[in-house]
Amino acid sequence: MSAPFSVRRRQPYIDEQTFLNTIAHYRREAEQGEQDLVENSHLPREQSVILGFMAGFLWREFQLRYTAGDPLPELAELLTKVVVAYEREAESSDRLPEEEYIPVFALDDPIDEYVDFIGLISACVLLHREDLIPRIHALVAGSAYDEVDFLIEELLGFYLPDRPAMDEWLWDKPYGLLVEVIVGETVAVKTKAMKKYVSKWYSSMKGLAHFWGKHEKMKPEYSSYVGYWAFSAAAFTYLYDLDDSAYRDEVAYPQDFVEYARSMPRRPVKLENGSELLRVAGGQSCRALETGSVLRKREVAASSKKASICLRSMPLNMARQFGSGIRVPERERVEMK
Repeated sequence: MSAPFSVRRRQPYIDEQTFLNTIAHYRREAEQGEQDLVENSHLPREQSVILGFMAGFLWREFQLRYTAGDPLPELAELLTKVVVAYEREAESSDRLPEEEYIPVFALDDPIDEYVDFIGLISACVLLHREDLIPRIHALVAGSAYDEVDFLIEELLGFYLPDRPAMDEWLWDKPYGLLVEVIVGETVAVKTKAMKKYVSKWYSSMKGLAHFWGKHEKMKPEYSSYVGYWAFSAAAFTYLYDLDDSAYRDEVAYPQDFVEYARSMPRRPVKLENGSELLRVAGGQSCRALETGSVLRKREVAASSKKASICLRSMPLNMARQFGSGIRVPERERVEMK
């Protein structure tokens, strides 16, 4: 017999009925989305918008199920569906004309998209879905959002070959604190910096993230709150083999993710050429320091992307209604290196 919901849940803000109602809402939106794809088969741009919402709902469902206490092996399997959904969106967007392109993850505005992207990679690290990491990177590979952020590159560098040694990052608040973890020259320094980062992660999001404070606006029939989780803190704690006893009880720290990750050996990533890559974890200095780079925050561009972000933030029925009338940014691409 399973434990009561109030015991299983990993954060105390949501009740069982609201959780069940929200999952049912996601199911209805998924069914409606598939129907809308058929009805809008002659409108590629609208299809991309719909697929973006469907992918976003699946990622939110993953987070909500984690918050509600679902078993980690089941969540590890759910990650496949999340990545497939984002791949569907990416394939659809790639077929759009340049002037209508909508990026899958616009990492520089708003911060929510950055949190989602680094969170998705981190979840794959912690649940040993290393096989999905190359596919997640492929969602931004060769675009203006590839090779632009120190933290993402440090994370990818454990699993993908030939990642650049970056010296800039996109979001100083709160991620500058995580930079201090990575550049720390001893385990003790890294651990102290990680405690500070974890304790300030959620409060630092006030005024930046759309998800901040959503637990105060829940309704019984639907919750826009899905959990507040510093997944990247857990990922780097695991990869650097840090003792998390000083911060494991922080509300935003997914401690059982780390326990799960440590319960089995890391798996190598199989590359396209058939070889396998497994970077040694723990105690490594960051590659930016190894190359003598000076670390600095990258300036966040003034948002020419707000139109597409607003579109992706609307309820799905509103996006369907207004999708054809909202301007989206030009596609930004760089050549693969």
